[in-house]
Amino acid sequence: MKFVFLAHLICNAIMIGVISITQLITYPSFLEIERTKFVNFHKNYVRAISFIAVPAMLVEICTLVYMNIYISNLILMKSLLVLIMLWLITFIIIVPIHNQLSKEFDEEKIISIIRYNWIRTVLWTSKIFIILYIFYEEF
Repeated sequence: MKFVFLAHLICNAIMIGVISITQLITYPSFLEIERTKFVNFHKNYVRAISFIAVPAMLVEICTLVYMNIYISNLILMKSLLVLIMLWLITFIIIVPIHNQLSKEFDEEKIISIIRYNWIRTVLWTSKIFIILYIFYEEF
């Protein structure tokens, strides 16, 4: 179980790095890219970031579900609820905005994705403190 916790913790940390760089550097830079080059840049960005984010997100949710099955812990369950919220925000709000941006530059959509992404940044960062607390208590 310690290995599962560690794998989860590492993926959570990876996602904090990804989401922080995305929030503070990448998304704001979308506003600076030449509009004629934006669609191509955006498609390349989404493809490249997916190679990091998708595996980390999948391992993160699988390990957290596994831990919730085998460890009866209310705080751990709350962590799973936070991760489910993150997935919902990602696939109901963020991905559709990216789909629109992959077709055309839209300043309003970019500002919108920056605002919504703050929620994910705060949630992923908060979640690691929950996991660290549980790790400390359990092991």
